[in-house]
Amino acid sequence: MTTTHVPAEERTRRRAVLDAKHLKLAPAPAPTGGAAYEWTRRFDAAPAAPRLVRLHARTQLTVHHWRGNIEVAVAVASVLTSNAVTHAMPGPLHDGPAIALRLTVTDADELLIDVSDPLPEFPDFAAAVAGRTTGHGLWQAARLGATLIWFPNADTEGKTVRALMTPGPVPA
Repeated sequence: MTTTHVPAEERTRRRAVLDAKHLKLAPAPAPTGGAAYEWTRRFDAAPAAPRLVRLHARTQLTVHHWRGNIEVAVAVASVLTSNAVTHAMPGPLHDGPAIALRLTVTDADELLIDVSDPLPEFPDFAAAVAGRTTGHGLWQAARLGATLIWFPNADTEGKTVRALMTPGPVPA
């Protein structure tokens, strides 16, 4: 693996350009109920991102008393973040651009986990969810009870992968 050194000020400039250009959160398909609670945060697309997402998602869902299985929801958020870091951030910018996480709890107590990245397409999404690709992250999220969709961001070049979770038992 070849590593290219990019000076800190250039990484900061590139990150700012990518954030401004690619990572406005998309107007998402409407959830079942209105939003009772919404929280958004950006994370650097770096190996530590899934760990940070687990920490923040667990805290937010606990503080706001989501009635679903918080540990399973945190695992799903982590998987989606790991996929964004691994697949959507190739090349020398891998340690710079941000991904966005949005947690929305609806009035119907559904949890929407949205992870946005600057890559506009998602080839073989259905195969990934079904576990018919080399990676198994989306398949794992589906097995944990998440309903998964993806959509292009309306006003930017990126995309959002969404997991819908409802309180109740986790599939075996």
